[in-house]
Amino acid sequence: MTSRVLHLVSRLQPGGRGQTLWPTMLALADAGMPQSLVLMDARDTPQARLMLPAGVRLGEDGSGRAGLPAIRRAANALRSELTGDVALAVHLHGLPAGLLGRHVLRGSSVQAPMFFHIDHETLVARLVRGLDRSAFLVQRDRVEALDATGRGLPAGLSAPVDAAYFNADRAEAETPLIVTTGQPGDLVYAQAFVQLAVMLTGLRPALTFGWIGEATPAVQQMLQAAQITLLCGADDADRAQILRRAWVYVAPDATGSDARGMAEAMAAGVPCLGRQVPAYRALIVHALSGYLCNRNNDLIAAIARLVEATPLRQTMGSAARTRARHRHGHHRFRASMLLAHGLSPVPVLRSDLAVTA
Repeated sequence: MTSRVLHLVSRLQPGGRGQTLWPTMLALADAGMPQSLVLMDARDTPQARLMLPAGVRLGEDGSGRAGLPAIRRAANALRSELTGDVALAVHLHGLPAGLLGRHVLRGSSVQAPMFFHIDHETLVARLVRGLDRSAFLVQRDRVEALDATGRGLPAGLSAPVDAAYFNADRAEAETPLIVTTGQPGDLVYAQAFVQLAVMLTGLRPALTFGWIGEATPAVQQMLQAAQITLLCGADDADRAQILRRAWVYVAPDATGSDARGMAEAMAAGVPCLGRQVPAYRALIVHALSGYLCNRNNDLIAAIARLVEATPLRQTMGSAARTRARHRHGHHRFRASMLLAHGLSPVPVLRSDLAVTA
């Protein structure tokens, strides 16, 4: 099954809504990303056909009628795209597309992140409010992650990390190693990690678990009972050496307290999993540079998927490292768009681009 990016577009304007439609599609096409375009107004079909980059599929034309029939047609076309190929992201160009796309995706099991190409930030804030998925505001000069209130996510949560992590060459442990970074006396965080370890007992191949950092006697007791190894990680160089051997990094808490540890793991090229909370949404784009999961069962399924698929770990780890490396850089639109999708702005081999489950 092919993975692709979907675009739902209101009436076409020069350059697309807010001058971002064609730059977005061209940037993703240059990176080899398959895309689909759904038009809300069939009168735009001739112009779209002339402008489409290679590798972009145009949805069915439908009728030229406007009003409610056109909205229903566009909604059905978007649902059809969502139930076909794997949707890596959904771009909504213009306010009508934003409203319709939000309505369709709220009733869908697809957890693809949403990119709003809307000039009015207050309107975007209202659209994003209460969403249970990653959301981004696309503007001419940047792509900004948003939280469930519609505000930009705190930049400090993904502040640059030490070069030791970026320079650490990946050398996975012989046995699958699942790690996290916890605070010494955080019993709630430790309990969440221990619960995952216990639930994954019996998975083949057998997994090992590691806690990076110090731990109080009470936390140590919990970790030992679940056969979780205490990995000191005294400094950045030490933690980087631990992370270079990890297969998967997990932040199982519901508060986002491990944003720093997750940023370090991403910089080391480790596929990362976290809850759907603002701190982790600022770092991970779901299914592109990691997984965001609401339930333990979803975390377990994601761990199993990554453990069983070496190419997926490599691709997601590479995307995570690239996103971490450039999190605070000042990029041109093209680079910013690619990075938001977990793609490198530097040309790579086509075989390295596809994220396959």
